[in-house]
Amino acid sequence: MVAIFTKMEEKNKAKICYSWSYMPKRWGHSLHPMCSYLAMFPPGVPRYFIEQFTEIGDVILDPFSGRGTAPLEACIAGRVGIGVDLNPLAYLLTSAKLSSPTLEKVLLRIEELRKEYVRPSLSDVPEEIEMLYDREITLPQLVYIKNKFKDWKNDISDVDRFILASLMGIMHGKFNKSGTSYLSISMPNTFSMSPNYVKKFIETNGLTKPRVDVFDQIRGKVLKLYKNNRPATKGYAYLDNAKNFSQISNEHIINKNIKMVFTSPPYLKVVNYGTFNWIRLWLLGEDIKLIDKNLKLDDNHSLTGYVDFMATIIQQCEEVLTDSGVACFVIGDVAKPGKEPLKLAEYVWEQVKERTNLNLFGIVEDHLPSKDKVTRIWGKTQGNATKIDRILVLYKGSKPDLKYSLRSKSVLKQYTY
Repeated sequence: MVAIFTKMEEKNKAKICYSWSYMPKRWGHSLHPMCSYLAMFPPGVPRYFIEQFTEIGDVILDPFSGRGTAPLEACIAGRVGIGVDLNPLAYLLTSAKLSSPTLEKVLLRIEELRKEYVRPSLSDVPEEIEMLYDREITLPQLVYIKNKFKDWKNDISDVDRFILASLMGIMHGKFNKSGTSYLSISMPNTFSMSPNYVKKFIETNGLTKPRVDVFDQIRGKVLKLYKNNRPATKGYAYLDNAKNFSQISNEHIINKNIKMVFTSPPYLKVVNYGTFNWIRLWLLGEDIKLIDKNLKLDDNHSLTGYVDFMATIIQQCEEVLTDSGVACFVIGDVAKPGKEPLKLAEYVWEQVKERTNLNLFGIVEDHLPSKDKVTRIWGKTQGNATKIDRILVLYKGSKPDLKYSLRSKSVLKQYTY
C-alpha cells in the first residue's frame, strides 16, 4: 500500500508509505477475525489515524461499523469506541467485541449450554440450511442455540452475545488440509453464495457434511479470539441508521464529545449484505430481504443520491465533533468499463464543501492490491471495484496537528500482536 496526502503534497507529489503499509497482512488484535465481513478495512488503517489525531480517553465513532474494526481499535488503544450499524450481524459482532467478558466466563457458559442441551425439532429448518449441516449432531445443536438466543437483540448477556458472535465466524467456510474449524460442508469461501450455487457446488464436488460438535468448535474459536488481552476500555454499539447517528442517546454523542469519526460508508454500488450472509442471518432469525432493503442508500444508487447521502453524514459529524475533531472517510474509486476511474472521495468533497463548516485536512491515497480486495470473490464480475481507496480527512474548528511525521514508520511499529 502507498498513501499520499494529496492536498498536502500537491507541489512535489511525494509519495509516503504510511505505517500500515509495513505491517503484516494479518496484523491486529486476535478479536478482529471473529467473523468475515464484506468491505472491511485492515485494522492498521484506523489505528494509524487514531494514533495521529487522538489521545488516550478520547472518543472515536464509526457510523458504519461493520464488524467493528475501527471502534475495537479505539478500545484497544485506550480510547472509547462507538459503533453504529443497521445490519443486525454487524451490530452483533461490534457489540461483542466492545464489551467482551472474561475468557473464564465464556468457557464456563459454553459448558453450561452443553449440559443444558436437549435435542430440538428440525421441522422448521429450511431445505437450503439442511443441505449444509450434519443432521445427527451439528444441525440440532445449531437449532438449539438459535432457539436459546432467539431474543438476542433485546435480552442477552455479554457472555451469551460473545458466544453467539463467535459462532457467526464458524458457521461456514472452506476446509484446509488439517481439517475444519467450520460447521458446514466445505464452502467456496466464508461468504454465503446463493443456495442454488451452493447446491450445485455440493453435487459437483461430491461433498459430505462433517459431523462436528458445535460446542467443541465454539470453544476452539473462543480460545483463538482470546489469544491477546482484552481491549483496554469498553465501548458502545448501536443497531441504528447512520443517517440518524447524531441523535443516538449516548452521553458522548449528546455532549458533542466525539474526537474522531472514522468510517467506510457504503460505496456507490451497494453490496447486498443480507444476501451474502443468509446462512448466518438464518441463525439470528433475521429477514434477509428486509435487511438488504433497509441498507440500500436509494433506489437508483445515483451519483447525486450518493453525494446527498454523504452530505447528511458529514453534517452529522460536524454536529457531534469536538473542536479540532477529525472525520475520516474511506471511499473507494469507482469505474465503469472503458472509462477513467472516478476519484469518488475528491468528487464528494468538491460537491459538499459548501454544505458543511468542516475543513479539508487532506486526502490519503491508498493503493490496495486487487487480490486483497474482498470483491475478488466475484472474479471478472466484480464490477466497480478498483485498486485505490482514498481517505477523506476533514476537521472541525481549529486545525489539528499530526503527532507523527508523515514519513514516520513508528506510528504502529510499537504495537505487536
